[in-house]
Amino acid sequence: MNIIIFPRSRTRFICVNHLRGLNRGGLIVVAFIMSLMLLGGGYAAGIVFGNQVILSEWQRDILEQEARLELSKQEVQAQVDALTIQAGQLQAHINRIDALGSVLVEAAGFEPDEFNFDPPAAIGGPEISMNEIQITDKQIDAVFKEIQTSLDARERQLNTLSIAFYDKKFEKDTVPQGRPVAHSWISSRFGKRRSPFTGKPEMHKGMDFGGRVGSSVVAVGGGIITFAGKNGSYGKIVEVDHGNGYKTRYAHNKELLVQKGEVIKRGHVIAKLGDTGRSTGPHVHFEVLKDGIQVDPMKYIH
Repeated sequence: MNIIIFPRSRTRFICVNHLRGLNRGGLIVVAFIMSLMLLGGGYAAGIVFGNQVILSEWQRDILEQEARLELSKQEVQAQVDALTIQAGQLQAHINRIDALGSVLVEAAGFEPDEFNFDPPAAIGGPEISMNEIQITDKQIDAVFKEIQTSLDARERQLNTLSIAFYDKKFEKDTVPQGRPVAHSWISSRFGKRRSPFTGKPEMHKGMDFGGRVGSSVVAVGGGIITFAGKNGSYGKIVEVDHGNGYKTRYAHNKELLVQKGEVIKRGHVIAKLGDTGRSTGPHVHFEVLKDGIQVDPMKYIH
């Protein structure tokens, strides 16, 4: 067997004709060992290369997760900013409600303690940092539940105030107040007087307002027309029920402008001044009744 060896440092080669003492079995062993060395080196290289691939994939996954985390932070930040603006708008709404409530309380003449809108709005909740990602739905809900509770409380308060205001305003509008004829003079007062027809003492249960024929006769309070027509010595008369036991009567009219069952407000023109019925001249006989009894109209005409 001939083996040719090419040394690196020389240009010449050495030819060995015979390798003595080396049998066939030894050669097989040497070849086997060399194969193992080659396989082992390849396996080791494969392991190193495979680990590099896995590490690269991990690094890529980490970068992707960091990108997603940053995007989530930005989304949460945007949500917090939006909720902050929304909370501010709700607070402004509450402030407007408080201002309106205070005006209504003053306008209605209620005691300030009855409807107090001065304290600050009852708004609370956990402190939310803009730089923190640990913001839970429960925390955000807590903030808006506080605001909603405050709004609900003020809504109930305003509803109660509205009802009370309406009742008080309705009562104020329906209680008799004012003169039945704008341009007129008092020709006869309430109480005892000498009758202009018989000369004898009599009880005058109303107040007479003299004026020009055809002048407007107005209701001194809101209510319902319970009678409109002729009634003996009253002539053409209008009767208004104002509620709370109050009624008013307007007699001796020339013309009636309302009908029974009609709902009117204070200042509504109900008739034209005249001289019908038991009368000595153009005037309106004005009566105020409380719980069915005529009372002096003087305290109601101012």
